[in-house]
Amino acid sequence: MYAITTDSGIGVVNLKSHPYVTPLEVKSIPNLKGELQLQGTDEQFLLIHAIGNNYEVYELNFLKFKWVIMVLHLQANSDVNLSRPRSKKKKMVGDSNWRPWSELPEALLHQITKWLGAIDYLIFACVCRTWRFYALAYKQDFMASQPPLVLFFSRQWKKFCYFYSILDQRWYKALLPILVGKVCFGISSGYLIMEDKKKRPDSQIWLMNPFTRHELRFPSPPNLFRCVTLASLATPLPELVIICFSSQCLQFRRSTDVNWTLYNYDDRNMIADLAVFNGKIYIISNNADIRVLNLTSHPHLALLKVKGTADLNCGSWKLLCFDKQLLVIGGITDHEVYELNFLKMELVKIPNLGDQALFQEDSCEFSAISNMAKWEDSKHPSNCIYRIRSFFYSISSINRRKGSKGFQSIEISHGKRLPHDFLSYNSFWYFPHLSCRVDSLFED
Repeated sequence: MYAITTDSGIGVVNLKSHPYVTPLEVKSIPNLKGELQLQGTDEQFLLIHAIGNNYEVYELNFLKFKWVIMVLHLQANSDVNLSRPRSKKKKMVGDSNWRPWSELPEALLHQITKWLGAIDYLIFACVCRTWRFYALAYKQDFMASQPPLVLFFSRQWKKFCYFYSILDQRWYKALLPILVGKVCFGISSGYLIMEDKKKRPDSQIWLMNPFTRHELRFPSPPNLFRCVTLASLATPLPELVIICFSSQCLQFRRSTDVNWTLYNYDDRNMIADLAVFNGKIYIISNNADIRVLNLTSHPHLALLKVKGTADLNCGSWKLLCFDKQLLVIGGITDHEVYELNFLKMELVKIPNLGDQALFQEDSCEFSAISNMAKWEDSKHPSNCIYRIRSFFYSISSINRRKGSKGFQSIEISHGKRLPHDFLSYNSFWYFPHLSCRVDSLFED
């Protein structure tokens, strides 16, 4: 067993009836200020030196009894070009005391990723093939532990957008050439939903995952639409379906279809929101009626007999999926949250979200719900609604008592490199874990 002092001195701990430490004659590292941590493997003995978001990693050379630096942390607050190709040139190591980054043990890679955010994790995967394989293996679990980012677009920014982390107040610039000539109006399953600014007969709906760079294109539907949802079909071959709906009609198209399938309805309150849950599409109306949409050649809506919906007032109702729950959210200022109990087929009011929080766009659309207990070192309150409004986001408590404050507004600090053309822009919540999958549908 080894122990380390604050000045990188090291000794062997002897655990006898009278324990003592035998110091080793290892040359200390000068100017070490910050957190020190030892990490041992079968082949290496490592010292991790952390200062804020920066770190240094040293290996103990037992032959020369000295610390050898291995890797430096990427600096924070720098522009990030997520589409920049990695260099294929192999860098030669001249000093025999240095080890290539690709040989770092998995235990150390785990320690490094614990200090990274979602964007840093993408950069981490670009270092070398070993790091990329590690990042891909643990990507789903890592992204599930990350808080949402705020995504900013502007009509003046032709080829890029900005991500903002509410956890550490950092800005990231992402180069997206696909934005040229398009406007982003929503996000579904981690994909940015865009359409051509200039309407043409051959206009398209463009979808792109900014984390994986995967792109999809669909011809624009024949009728106007308000919202778009992307889902995958549980078929032997990968197949996606895009669903567009408005107050007048619903349109959908599979990736293998030649034309759009149209479903008209006379009741303008028929579809207030739509969600994919457990392989089915659920729709809620402004009257809180819940239906299941069947995407066949002759699409139809099947009304569910749910107890408790008759007691709800007409208004703006939304559907959200979280874990194994289908949630129903109502209200404009004071929101009420219900869970659809499929065993009893009734709505059960949730008085407290516990460690969860709701995230809402400025357009009053709810993006998702997040378990804040998974966030690393988060001091943000839970059981709240986070709403993004221009360069502010507000936090309001759910079911707060009358007379209590329960509300605060937090300004998003402008980055030094952020253009100050805030007259025309869009902002959205972006959840990193949604970039890893697309919800599946089971066709009846």
